[in-house]
Amino acid sequence: MAIPYWTAELPGPVYITNIQSVTMHSGRRVLTDNYLSGRATVYGRRPDLLPTINIGDIVTIRLYNPNSSPTSSVNYPMRVADLQIVYGTVPAMDSWTLSLEDAFAALGRSKITRTWVAGTTTSTAFDNVCTDVGISFSTTTASSPKTISATTVTAESALGVMQNIVNTEQGLLYSNGFGLMFYTRGWQTSTTFYGFGDAGGANTAYQEVQFLSMADNYATYVLVTINGGTPTVTGTGVYAYQVDSYALDATEAGYIGQYIDGSLSATSSIPNTLTVLLNTETSSRTLNAMGRNTGVTLVLRGQTYTANIIGWTVSSTTELTRVTFNLSSTELYNTLILDNTIYGKLDNNRLGF
Repeated sequence: MAIPYWTAELPGPVYITNIQSVTMHSGRRVLTDNYLSGRATVYGRRPDLLPTINIGDIVTIRLYNPNSSPTSSVNYPMRVADLQIVYGTVPAMDSWTLSLEDAFAALGRSKITRTWVAGTTTSTAFDNVCTDVGISFSTTTASSPKTISATTVTAESALGVMQNIVNTEQGLLYSNGFGLMFYTRGWQTSTTFYGFGDAGGANTAYQEVQFLSMADNYATYVLVTINGGTPTVTGTGVYAYQVDSYALDATEAGYIGQYIDGSLSATSSIPNTLTVLLNTETSSRTLNAMGRNTGVTLVLRGQTYTANIIGWTVSSTTELTRVTFNLSSTELYNTLILDNTIYGKLDNNRLGF
């Protein structure tokens, strides 16, 4: 079969050639992780053929799977964080390493000063932060956004402020290359699921599936603070998880705590990662699943699992490309959607806040 490959280009387009390997990560590893910068490392030969590249330039990298018909691809515009060139004893040994980062890195490096009045929606606060930092943004409003308390931030980390906004909404946040996409509560109504399994046929065959029991995705005692104030406590026990928010009041903070407690208190073993060897796939399923608000339907030894994709890692050489998805079981979400085959199971799903 044909080998998946990457391209990289500056605006123009001006192509960066002789790529030997790419490693890229986007999203979270587990539900309890905060949002962090997605990064890509592109390694290549012949630095003498590189175009002029400056820190802060936008480079669009594209991954192609020529084994699907038509050829499928996924692309990410990212910002240059660093360029390293290593010269060997002969020109054939020269190499370069290009480090790229997504919009979360801009949030992490930026400080913002803002005042929001009580009753400002989380979507408006999200828009304001993106505008102040200077990154593109879009919002998918599945349900009316939550509102926040009277809040003033002074020279605070934009990434920390954004995390508190998402905590208040209990929505989703994605990097779209060098922009951000925000999904409000009820995002489950627009999740697209892709089939993977060990049976082949209509599903893409996995290479490896890892299960996780408790570890990093478990809590029975949730503390929700509003602007660093006194925590509102939900649950009991010693497995604690603390969340900062801009919740409108203590009642709303309690709703957030109940929602999170329901999501993190499951003790059953669930799929945690799913790895696919892209070289053997003849559909566009894996690359499509690397989009936003996606999930998997996984058939494993006769048992079917459904999970949301919360992050992924791609590792490519000139011979092999592997994609590993980080998963969160759909059973962990306090969401009940009537007549829905995934979120409509009364034993698993329930009404959220």
